[in-house]
Formats: sequence, C-alpha cells, structure tokens
Amino acid sequence: MRYVKCLLAMAVVPLMLCAGCSSLADSNSTDENTTVSVKETKAVPDKVELKKYEFPVFLKDIKKNDALCSEVYASFYADTYMIDVTTQPFKDYECTDFISNSLYVFKDGKFKGLLDTKGEVVLEADTYTEIVPCSYNMLVMSKDKEQGVPDDFYTFTDEGSIKKTEPPEFDQRAVFISKSVSEENEGKEVFNIEAGGKTVGEGTGYCDWDKIENVPTYTIDTAKNYSSIYRAEKYGAAYYICFDRFGNFNVYNGVYGCVRLKVGDTYGECYITDHDHYAELTRMLESFGDCADVKAPAKDEALDFIQIELGSGSDEITTMTLSADGYCLTDHSPVGEQQVNKYFSLLDKESFVSLVQWVDQVLSEEYVTPEETE
Repeated sequence: MRYVKCLLAMAVVPLMLCAGCSSLADSNSTDENTTVSVKETKAVPDKVELKKYEFPVFLKDIKKNDALCSEVYASFYADTYMIDVTTQPFKDYECTDFISNSLYVFKDGKFKGLLDTKGEVVLEADTYTEIVPCSYNMLVMSKDKEQGVPDDFYTFTDEGSIKKTEPPEFDQRAVFISKSVSEENEGKEVFNIEAGGKTVGEGTGYCDWDKIENVPTYTIDTAKNYSSIYRAEKYGAAYYICFDRFGNFNVYNGVYGCVRLKVGDTYGECYITDHDHYAELTRMLESFGDCADVKAPAKDEALDFIQIELGSGSDEITTMTLSADGYCLTDHSPVGEQQVNKYFSLLDKESFVSLVQWVDQVLSEEYVTPEETE
C-alpha cells in the first residue's frame, strides 16, 4: 500500500516540511510565490475501489455552523431562576412562573403582572405580555414584540420589590485582565478576568488561565449576540469567555479546526471544538505516510471530498482538501506572509474513507445533545 504525507500545522506546533517537498519554484510556473515539487509522479490514479462510507447523519442537523456551539459553563441560566408553577399559591390569581424564590408571575388575559410571596400585587397585569429574568437581579419585560415596542427593565430584590431601570449596556472599562501567582501550582503565573469586582469563573475550573486575550466579536463566526469575547488557554486547551450586555458570561470550548464534507449530493460542515479529538486527528493525518508531490490531478468536480482546516486561532493555518480518488491539495498560508504555499500530493484511497468515518464516529460526539445522552 502506497502512502503519501501532506503538510500539517497544529495550533500549537510549528509546521514541519516533508523531506520530499521542494521549496524551489517550477520553471514553468507563472506564480513566483507558489511552492511546487521539482519532480513529477504519475498523475492518473488507479481504479478507485473504496470501502463503503456514508454521509454523517449529525452533519445534516447543523443548519448553520457556529464557533460557539460547545458550551461548558454559564454564569446565569434563566431556567434555574424561573420555574413553572404547578400548584396555584393564591386563589384569586393564575400564576404561571416563580422567579428566584421572590416573585410570582400571574396572568390576566394576554397581560402578565407580578406578586410577592405574600400574594401582594407588585406590578399590575395591564402592560406587559412577557416577563423573564435576564440576570440574577434583573427582569426584562416585553409589551408587544410584533409591534417592535422596546422592552423595559426592572431590578428586583430577594424581598420581592422591583424598580424600573435604564436599559443595561455592557461596560468594557469595568472588565480587565489580572495577573497573579498560583500557590497551588508551584508559583506559576496565571491570568484571570476581573469584572464587577469579582473574578470571572472563581470557584470553578474556568479560572487561573495560562493565557487570555480580548478578541473582536466580529472575528468569531457565531449567530449569538455578545458584547465582549475573550480567548483563553489552559493546559493547551482553548476556550471562549463571552459577556452579554447584562454582564452574564458563558464559556465555550475553543475552535481548533473546521471540517467540510461532501458525499454524493449532500454537503455539511462543522467545527472541531474538542482538544483531544483535534490531537487525535493530527496524529491520524501524520500516520498517512511520506510526501510524493504531483503537479495536478485529473479534475472531477463530482468526486466526494473532505476538507480539513487545521490550526484555527493560531498563525499557522493549513487547509487540506482530499477527494475520494486520493488526491490531496494542501494550502499552507501563514498569517501575515505573502508567500503562497500550495501543492498536490497523492494519498492511499482508504485515507479518505478513514477520515469520513472518523468524522462520523468521533467528531459527532461533540454535537450530541443532552437529550440524546439520557
């Protein structure tokens, strides 16, 4: 069985060039910055005979790829602050929800109001159609969403009193990165995010980071709306710490790479957000063998393909596009460099099948919902 090896770039490992790949430009090339091989091998593949493979089912369920798809912690869950009322506490009111052991939401026609724990009316049910908590001490109240009427906001206390307040806005100036020495880790220097006088994630495993940096929100591929996003690293693993306008924060697994896959007429894509899975994938790619570059394969756009982008979040981005006939186009374009480094190589045809099956059996674990595990 003949094997060939493409350039790989791990997020934390410098690119290692294969011995069989040359940095000399081909004399017939029109692009002076394109790296090609000085020798050419057979460019016509043998008859393709592959093991059976199928398009991963979980990819069909991903309507929109999102970098913030793997949440590991949240400072605020509305569901834990607002529970359904199963037994009516007061005979004169129809209560629907109980908020933070302090306030009952009651219903009168299409409107909703608030009662304290004694059954006294705190807010009449004549203005708002929806009342939900948006942080541990704040409520958002909606009038008529269909008419685009702005929401109102109220703070509340444990005793059940409320007070109208201005719409909250995230204050980036109140958040800063602190540095300290960890006594638990032999004097190692660690970093944390301080917000509102508190250490974000204190008391959980999501603090005492090896590295933290604020990243522009527009650089993160997500449909979620956050006011500020930080990228943090700990023991080699990456995370995103995201703040909303109310000061709540969510922690997500970071992104290490992206997979795009076409099988037949079906296309899908997803991010790689598990550090161990990413390490397993790079080891798998390295096991495919030694370089043997070719200039250009026979082009068949109907072929199935898998594209793997490696090194997301780093300065070493490598994209490998492997078609079902074994041809692989590697594009290694270091951030900030003008030189384009692209080349074709030929892999054993079963390498394509192995990668599709890895996506189906391993990567799918990252997209299993809590309901599916019960």
